[in-house]
Amino acid sequence: MLETLLYFLIGVVASLLGSMVGLGGGSIAVPALYCFGLGIEHAVASSKFMVLTTSAVSTYRYSRKLKIPIKLYSIIALPMILTSYLGAYLVIVVPSRLLTIVVGLVLLAAAIRAIVEGEVSRKVIEEYEYRRNYLLGALSGFVAGIVAGITGLGGGVVNVPIFLYALSLPAHSAVSLSMACILPAAFSSTIRHMIDGIILWKAALPLSIGAILGAWFGPKIALKLNRRKLRKLIGIILTIIVLRMIIQAAATLNPF
Repeated sequence: MLETLLYFLIGVVASLLGSMVGLGGGSIAVPALYCFGLGIEHAVASSKFMVLTTSAVSTYRYSRKLKIPIKLYSIIALPMILTSYLGAYLVIVVPSRLLTIVVGLVLLAAAIRAIVEGEVSRKVIEEYEYRRNYLLGALSGFVAGIVAGITGLGGGVVNVPIFLYALSLPAHSAVSLSMACILPAAFSSTIRHMIDGIILWKAALPLSIGAILGAWFGPKIALKLNRRKLRKLIGIILTIIVLRMIIQAAATLNPF
């Protein structure tokens, strides 16, 4: 019972913060699950099921307030669906400790971005005109799908910076579009993980129940609050957890 409650709370916190900043919640759930003893493959797969729930609920919530650009969404989401399935397959091919280091490095990049993003994004939005670069959007979806599939993240680690800095989308639009793009990609990855039988359902189900609650309130808070300080706090917490993951995995990695 205590273990189930712990997974539920991780789901609430991860989805709440993930839906607020457009990352999906995997960047919080994966290291948390790993630190509590789940193997990296189970952590990635179980987190992905939670991210699927988070993206579905938060997309509904954001869509009530913000209009999603359908053409741009389609161009980004299609390659994400395809490459996230491929990335999910690589979870069972790549050696466990090596995968841990890969996951850690991606999460560390997300943490650093969260710390430095706030002031930069405001400058970009003010200095550049709103525009849609569909080629860059497709490339973003392609890369985000691979990252999402292999790491258990939602893909927002790749998409949100591109939406903000290259496409010059307003912050709220970037976050809501990212969550919408995560939905089909998370579904594709989850199907692959189910086929491979690596989703730990005793973790995935309470995670997802918690995600319903977190993703319901996350967008509401995000649309009202200044997220700059929150992103920096998330970045600091992630940095501590991820460095532990990388150091622990690197110490036990056999180079031969």
